[in-house]
Amino acid sequence: MTALSGADLPPYQLQCLLDIVSPEFSSSDPPVQLVCAQALGPEIYVGCSNGHLLRFTLHPDANSRSMEAYTLLSRQSVPNNKPIENMILVPSLSRALVHSDRQILVYTLPALDMIPLNVYKPIRNVISLAVDEWQLQHAAHRSPQQPGSVEFCVIKRQSVSIYHLREKPIYEKDIPLHVRIQLARRSGRYLCVVDNEYYNMIDLETASLLPILPISQAPPSEPGSDAPQTPPVKPFILVISDTEFLLLSWTGASTLGLFITGEGEPVRGTLEWSQHPISVCKFPPLSPAIRTHQCAMQRSTTRT
Repeated sequence: MTALSGADLPPYQLQCLLDIVSPEFSSSDPPVQLVCAQALGPEIYVGCSNGHLLRFTLHPDANSRSMEAYTLLSRQSVPNNKPIENMILVPSLSRALVHSDRQILVYTLPALDMIPLNVYKPIRNVISLAVDEWQLQHAAHRSPQQPGSVEFCVIKRQSVSIYHLREKPIYEKDIPLHVRIQLARRSGRYLCVVDNEYYNMIDLETASLLPILPISQAPPSEPGSDAPQTPPVKPFILVISDTEFLLLSWTGASTLGLFITGEGEPVRGTLEWSQHPISVCKFPPLSPAIRTHQCAMQRSTTRT
């Protein structure tokens, strides 16, 4: 299939892939929520708020526009049925990392069988999980006979723990952490993290932390004023390359998208959205951003 340029892309259409995952989900109290989902070839892996891990597959002869095109193949659940917070697929190693109940559990792919607890002791006291996304992307092209390993960071309350994954996670080292992290993305030697106010860059080799950019540049509402309180701004970090990230910052009038290197230097041009996006993803050379009732496309190839 020939790749389309941005100018040749047809109009986008929102399509529902899974309408009702399971009848008992909507009738439960409280209703079960779909927390995260990952696609792998013709399959979709879903993590739910009731601790269930669902694996769906696409019918080979099904109409791709039909909501019955996917069939539930298997269902597993994490211990204690705690909500799934995040799930990362590592197909080159036939593993899935599942973050639930402040633990990281390891499952096999494609069957989603959990590695027994007597073989692998779960990583505990986990706040967030950040796999090396650049390494993960290139691991998919390795030979199955030489799968290598994939590194990831575990964010804890006072430290960042570095692991590499083969058949199971292997601990490498800890880096002390003096800020509270709410979001983290890793690429190569750099870990970009968000605290309550700022984007920060951590160099994992030198264990140094550099504040980069405020999440919001808008002046805060003055206490006691009649002006409405400024709502919290959702931070976004996108991995662009092994040394580059896209960070979004609200100015009070619009949102700016800045391309920042691991050293904290700005590169390329600056993107701008009139509203703060609900979601942003990378679709080279475009950066789709979902806003209220619309999807905006930004081209991100210009360099300064």
